[in-house]
Amino acid sequence: MYSSFYMPEYRDVAVETPWYTVDSRYEYQAVVSEENPLWPVGTTLTDNPVYFFAAAPELQTTFTFLVEGEDVDLNVVTHTVAVLSMKDPETTYWSKEVVIAERAGPLQSGAFQNSLTLNIEDMQERLNEIKEALGFQRGNPVIEIVTTTVFSGTVDGKQVDESRAYLMPITLGQGHYAISDKLDTTEVITAREMQTTEIYPPAPQQYAAVVLLLVSVGMLFWVILSRFRHAETSAGMLQALEQEAAHARYRDWMSQGRFDHSIGAHRIELGSLEDIISAAVDMNQRVIYDSDEKIYFFIHDSILYVHNLA
Repeated sequence: MYSSFYMPEYRDVAVETPWYTVDSRYEYQAVVSEENPLWPVGTTLTDNPVYFFAAAPELQTTFTFLVEGEDVDLNVVTHTVAVLSMKDPETTYWSKEVVIAERAGPLQSGAFQNSLTLNIEDMQERLNEIKEALGFQRGNPVIEIVTTTVFSGTVDGKQVDESRAYLMPITLGQGHYAISDKLDTTEVITAREMQTTEIYPPAPQQYAAVVLLLVSVGMLFWVILSRFRHAETSAGMLQALEQEAAHARYRDWMSQGRFDHSIGAHRIELGSLEDIISAAVDMNQRVIYDSDEKIYFFIHDSILYVHNLA
């Protein structure tokens, strides 16, 4: 009972274990190409909150894709588009895709990279042309660079055929543009495996098992002690019945009386009721029985003959 409630059960359980990781990131910089009062032409700008069309209308971007595992053997294809749109936080009024580049190649070690030069000013002009053609001015202009990555092959000897889409949002303003801060991702890919697992019963069930075990042992001891007490009682009752039968058999030679412990006569102890009855008959005496003291006795020639049941 204890083992069935408390000992663990071993089961084959499907578990998700780490297989490989997929990392991606966009890196960018704006090189000053126009004369302006702030930066010399050729200056590289990075990590600015905004970039100005009047100084750096082009954005140099590198997309990096990396798969990490013990043994990577993949073919990678990237497809990059610019999505021009007008949107509010809850609504996209319209959008248009403009294909920028495609690239394919193997990925075995290191990283797969795709470098692009994006003319943000040209994209803004195309977006404004669409706005004028539609005659619709609601929403905020947004450019989203989307790189769809398809990778297939093997990682750690297991087949892989996956695709992911990675996003770089660019927000447009009057004479400037800004890049989102969060441009990198890390994803852990898991694989399902069968593992032998120890499954323990819930804690309340374990405590109940211990209590039941202790109660069972206590009941076992109680039964054993009860049987001993019953055996002792049965032996005592049997002896009492035998004595009662003997008492009835010799009742004609006995009288009821009281035994006086102060009797000073010489005393002879007899071992059985039959012995004291025989002695009394031989001496023409009656045996006196004290039921309170459980004593049979008689006196003859100043000698006390006694048989004590106790």
